Amino acid sequence: MKNISKNRNYKLTGNTARIKTGSVWPGYAIIAMFSLVVGFGGTFYLFDGGKSIDFLLKIDELSKYNSAHEKELLELKLELQMSQISYEKIATAVKQVKEENTKLKESILFYEKIVGKRR
Repeated sequence: MKNISKNRNYKLTGNTARIKTGSVWPGYAIIAMFSLVVGFGGTFYLFDGGKSIDFLLKIDELSKYNSAHEKELLELKLELQMSQISYEKIATAVKQVKEENTKLKESILFYEKIVGKRR
């Protein structure tokens, strides 16, 4: 009986666990690189091989074109407003001159009635 207990104790304490101490990070790095390549390839295929990027570039180009035309439109509106203001000033000046002209004509007619026409 003594012999069996020695074997049992030997088996429990005799076999020690072996731990691999080698580095496994190169394998993980390869798996990560493979995953990235597959992800990029899938994304490229999903977005029709870069056609969506062309679409985004076209949107950007059109927005720049639109902003340039908006600036031009703003300049034209300002120019139109300035011309309208000058037109209004000229119109009021003409109106004042016409009123003064009619007053002067009335005074001339009044003096001609008093003095008589000279010819």
